[in-house]
Order: sequence, then structure tokens, then C-alpha cells
Amino acid sequence: MNVVIKPFFTAFGKYIYDRGTNSILAVDDDEYNSFCRIHQKRPDAKDLELLQLFQEKGYCQENPVEQIEHPQDRFIQFHLENKIEKLTLQLTQNCNLRCSYCAYSGNKYNNRTHSNRVMSYEIMQKSIDFLMKHSTNSKKVDIGFYGGEPLLEFNKIKRLMGYIDERYPYKSITYSMTTNGTMFNDDNIEFLMDKKFDVIISLDGPKELHDHNRVFANGTGSFDKIMENLLYIRDKYPDFFRKISFNTVVAPGTDFRCVNDFFDANDIIQDNNLRMGIMNDFYVEEPIQYDDLYSINYKVQRTKLLLSALGLINKNKVSRLFIHEIPKILRMHKELSGINGLARITHPGGPCIPGARRPMIDVDGNIFPCERVSEESEIMKIGNIYSGYDLEKARVVLNPGKVTADKCKNCWNFIYCGMCAASADNTKELVEGMKLARCESAMYDTIEKLKTICLLKENNVDFDKMEELYNV
Repeated sequence: MNVVIKPFFTAFGKYIYDRGTNSILAVDDDEYNSFCRIHQKRPDAKDLELLQLFQEKGYCQENPVEQIEHPQDRFIQFHLENKIEKLTLQLTQNCNLRCSYCAYSGNKYNNRTHSNRVMSYEIMQKSIDFLMKHSTNSKKVDIGFYGGEPLLEFNKIKRLMGYIDERYPYKSITYSMTTNGTMFNDDNIEFLMDKKFDVIISLDGPKELHDHNRVFANGTGSFDKIMENLLYIRDKYPDFFRKISFNTVVAPGTDFRCVNDFFDANDIIQDNNLRMGIMNDFYVEEPIQYDDLYSINYKVQRTKLLLSALGLINKNKVSRLFIHEIPKILRMHKELSGINGLARITHPGGPCIPGARRPMIDVDGNIFPCERVSEESEIMKIGNIYSGYDLEKARVVLNPGKVTADKCKNCWNFIYCGMCAASADNTKELVEGMKLARCESAMYDTIEKLKTICLLKENNVDFDKMEELYNV
């Protein structure tokens, strides 16, 4: 018997997640206890009788997965040659800030350090040609500018955009940039506005908290300069200002309540899109630990989110930092019962197609799956704009489940596992132990979403109306 299920419960009900049908089954107390024993591989005769009844209805079938291989493995060459969707250019490894938690800071991460190295215009131009050659089957593409601080290379950006307009006027292109927000002036603002850039500014909350981590190279805080720039843009370029999004990183030791209160009360950016993240735990020398206060405040805000979804409090009471959780829950709700069994050869969810979804080109022209992986990693260096893709390396990155194949085949979180190759990367190879160490966190995230969906259903929430309420 090899049935892959996950029993769980809420305050009002008991359930089984059946991986084979990707569905949630409501059960009574006795059935729940039986399925717990089945899950633990110690069923008695009555448990097996119950299991047979469910199997006759099409649920809780024997695990069909025999081999771990990504469904797109055989098509990866086609994707890389024809379907790039987004390209990120690492224009510079330098920055005018020295943020304590930055991947380039050298404080916590072992993969990058700031340097004066920049991307030559030749490599920028060649990267665009590479993108256009390899995106013939993509209706539109996005070009992202990344650093360091990309506005340090603004003159090259302007020159490159002229080349793109002249050489590729037929291609539908959007542009994006992540910036620290300290280097705006009329020249670059008007240019970014004219080219309809999507701009993301890093802003970590009130002055005291922001300036604790995000400082200039001389050690002074950057908050005042950012707010000065934002006020100027809001007053002189209101249309452009409305399109700006903000990203806040909640670092260990940060008082989450202060961050939340700042964004809820700040009338300058109250209508702008906002998203929250925690520190990336890839390539760290020591595990990143968040304290109990963060966990408590996180749970309080998540509770408010649920109360809002249940119609018990107004959605305006929900932290803007948590609204992005709603689309994730709604997406999972739609996906449940969306498949009819797993294939014999398949792969856990998580990895995108490396080199096609959002590749990054570093200052030397090397190709990496995205900007979150280490440029010091040999396994993540999946090609070069001059020599093209290394298909064998791309296949390794596409198939991180192979290093944990025996565990993955029988894991209940197979479909919703969000781990990619970076979770197992020690910069030389993909390591089983590194990936397995992150499994518990991935499972916790999935089970919380499943519980949330059940809680909403228990209270007769209309998911279609929920989509309308949150503009999903």
C-alpha cells in the first residue's frame, strides 16, 4: 500500500488532502483517525476497508509516480531557443547604498560582493539581440534593469533604448526596474515615464527602521532622500508616481508592527502597490532566524486577513503587507481538483523553465536562471550570450527533484512544493540535504493555505465574490 495523503483539521472540521486527485475530502472523526493511521503506514483491517471504499469512488489511489523528471525536460531546448519571456540585465555590481542585508553586502551571504564592475554597452546590445532571437514564440517580452543600482548606468540605458526602438520596433516590449529610489532626477524620471517603465522602489518602513539597514556608502540613512524624491515625483509627475510600486523587506529583529503602521498611515504612498518579503535564505553562511515577536505579529495579521475574507471586518483593516496572500489562496482554490492523477514520470511543483521564464545576464554576459541565484555558482551558470545555452546544466536546474527523488515521489506536498534548484545549490552542485532541510517550511506554507480554504468554505464564503472584493 502506497497511498499519498495528508490528514489535517481546522477548528470546525477534519479533512484529508488527497494528492492523487489534488482534492480536499471532508471526513468524520473515525475516518480521520483511520486515515491518520494510513498516513503513518500502520493501518488495521478496518482502516483498509475504509480506504477501499474511498478508492472505489476514485480517491486515495495507489501512488503512480515512478520517476522524477520535469514534464518540460524534453522540450527545454525549444523553450530556450524560442520562448524567453523576460530578460534581466545586471548593469552593474556597484551601488550607492550598502544595505546590511543585501546579497552583495558580504555580511550574511557568501555569493556576492559589491564591485566597480559594470556591463559594457556591447554586452547590453548583444543581450538584447540574444533576447529577440530567442523569443520568437513569445507575444511580448519584458526587459528588466537590475544592479547594484541600475540608475548608476542611466546613460547606457538611454542609449540601449534607442537601439531597441530602432532595431526592434515590431516587438511588444515592457520595461521594468528595481531601484533604491535615491537617484531620481528630472532627466531619468521623464525618460522612465516616456518609456512606461514599471518601477519598484525598495522602502522598508519608517525612518528609524529603514535607516537601520538601508544606508549610503558613508553610513548615513537613505530614508530622507527617498521621501524627498517621492514628494517631488508625486507633485510634478503624478501619473508616473501612481505606477510606482514599493517593496519592503522585513529583516530579523524588525518590529513588524511599526512597518505595518507606517504603510497603513503614510498618505504619500497610500494608493501605490506594495509587497512584502523576508530575507532570502539561499546562499547564507548561517541560517536566518526570525524572533517570536515577528511570528506573533505575522499570525495576528493573517488572522485579520481571514476575518476580512469572512466579512467580519472591513478589508481596510487588513495590513497592506498581507493583501497579496489573497490571490495565492484563490489560485490554490481554483487548482484543487484540477487534475486527474499524476503521471508516472513527473516532477514536484516549484521550478520554472530556467533560461526562459526570467533569465538574468550578468556583467560578463553569463546567463543565470534569475537574479536570485548566485553568480558564483557553476551549476547555475547555464550559458553565455556569445556561446548560447548549456542544455545539460539547464536540465539539472530544471530537475532539482532528482536529487531528492525517493522523498519527492511519496511527498504529499508534491504538487504545491515551491522549491527550485536554488534551495539545493552549494554553488558547485545540487545537494540533497540542503533541499530536504527546507521541506518542512514548504509543507507548512501549503497546509496553512489548505486550512484557510477549508475555513472559508466552512463559513460559506463565496469565492467568486471574494475575487471581486479583492480585485483578483
